[in-house]
Amino acid sequence: PRYGGNAKTDALLFLFCPGGNTTVRFVEQAVLSSRAAGFAKEHIVIIDTSPNTHCYSDSAFLRAEVGYVYPTIPSDMTFAMMQNVAWNLAQRWGFPYYFWQHADVVITHEGEKEEFATKAMRIVSAAPPDWGQIQFGYDLFAAYRTEAVARVRWDQGISHYLADCDFHIRIQFAGYRILSSYAGIVLHIKTLIPSPLPEMKSYSIDWYKERGAFETRPIKNNRLRHTTNPNPDSRRSQAKLDFRGVKDISLNATQTRYDFEHEAAEKYYMSKWGSLHCDWNPGKIEFIQKEFPRFDINDAGAARRIPPREMPA
Repeated sequence: PRYGGNAKTDALLFLFCPGGNTTVRFVEQAVLSSRAAGFAKEHIVIIDTSPNTHCYSDSAFLRAEVGYVYPTIPSDMTFAMMQNVAWNLAQRWGFPYYFWQHADVVITHEGEKEEFATKAMRIVSAAPPDWGQIQFGYDLFAAYRTEAVARVRWDQGISHYLADCDFHIRIQFAGYRILSSYAGIVLHIKTLIPSPLPEMKSYSIDWYKERGAFETRPIKNNRLRHTTNPNPDSRRSQAKLDFRGVKDISLNATQTRYDFEHEAAEKYYMSKWGSLHCDWNPGKIEFIQKEFPRFDINDAGAARRIPPREMPA
């Protein structure tokens, strides 16, 4: 991929493939939704960190519908490592910004007046000059300013969960704003759509909810505030679950390693911020600065960022 100079049409959308048979299926349905939402094949890049590049070798659909699969070396990277690969690739390819979508998320513009991809690119191209991240449904689908992420970077000491909390705090300390916007429907989906994959088209929110998708209350409230759909509220749908539970039992060793990584990351986050909560309310930098007046964005080596009331005399 190469940036062509037009922020309204030249998009870069990353998805991560950490490996496991079920992960490939989730990435497939995420890509299905993104392609139907207006992202072209050449817009989409999968960062594949699975030991055997499952998202490439095991999926004819992804080989046909994704512009590029980037295998990481080494494989089996953590979430924070893959985020750092993403901004590095965007920078190398000349993109001033990029999108990132969770693998267990689907997007659609069904019922809206504008295609999801077109609207998202238009919003980013018109964003104020100090933006760092634009959330289109928390960070389930978000845009990242490449220069901002390259400066702040993801802390690889926080391998998986809480990495986003840490990143959101530090990008604001660096002087960039976290914005919230709306380009279409963003849904979490923890179940697999029955095989084979359906036709590539924009499906309704009810179609996805009947297959196990859901939206959190803040994301739903944001949708209802900004939607252009004259009948925005979905009916109460009973999910028809095809796949109950997503853990791949063949990956017990990987799960054990993940548990240890997560435990270590929690201890590190605690030493860094003084608590485990992720409630710093992105966008409220004044509140964060009050709690952490001594924070130095350029001092990545300092261990403790505890609130001043806990500082020794």
